Amino acid sequence: MPSSRTVHVELTPPMAELEQSFPTLQEHQAVVIDILRASTTIIQALASGAAAVVPCLTPEEARDRASFLDPTKVLLVGERGGLKPPGFDLGNSPNDFTPARVRGKSIIMGTTNGTRAVLSVAGAKRVLVGGFVNLSALVDELAQTQDPVKIVCAGQHGEPCGEDILFAGWLVRALAALPEPFRSLEDSGTLLALSKAGNMAKEQLLAALQAEDHGMNLQNLGFAQDVEFAASLDSHSVVPQLRQNPFRLELIGPAPRN
Repeated sequence: MPSSRTVHVELTPPMAELEQSFPTLQEHQAVVIDILRASTTIIQALASGAAAVVPCLTPEEARDRASFLDPTKVLLVGERGGLKPPGFDLGNSPNDFTPARVRGKSIIMGTTNGTRAVLSVAGAKRVLVGGFVNLSALVDELAQTQDPVKIVCAGQHGEPCGEDILFAGWLVRALAALPEPFRSLEDSGTLLALSKAGNMAKEQLLAALQAEDHGMNLQNLGFAQDVEFAASLDSHSVVPQLRQNPFRLELIGPAPRN
């Protein structure tokens, strides 16, 4: 087995590397995850036919960028404290990103944690976006290369986030079960993710997400359906990938659904 075929979990985005030309990421595939909710929403938006998702550092940056663009071709999307900022077209609820609403539009998106995490690893060899909703498609995509995988949890305000760690464990577990497996590194983040995932089955997933702090907060804000959406394992067969020039997330994999 090639020594490069490894998988590792970062519990929070490697923001320090933003100033260092990404010294540890240039040979890695980075998988960004923000289960509740940005990565789930990005997957849903592109699967519903959005032309692209442009990640911005903050909602304010997204607002500024969108102000220079044709409003008939873009949607301004973001959240602060889980809620849609004033004047935005959509918040961060994946249920709102229907084909009728987003097809053909470019999504200018700034969230508290998820889009920041995408930007933190923009210097990686390849950047993919994952969630429970596209787990199998993501594993299939990663399996096609020999490059090491770094799973980057978006976290919450710079602190580790339980639902992201849980998904990281599911992904490490799946990559280790491939016919040509990825070797999981025995660092603290990876071991914690594997421990949290354990032998959890699909039937236990929703309850696990509902019990996390962020899951409970979303339910209290009236977004219980978003937690259910995030737990819909393999509901999509597409994988978003970060492109350069212009900088945006687009799909790899099958065409969007009708």
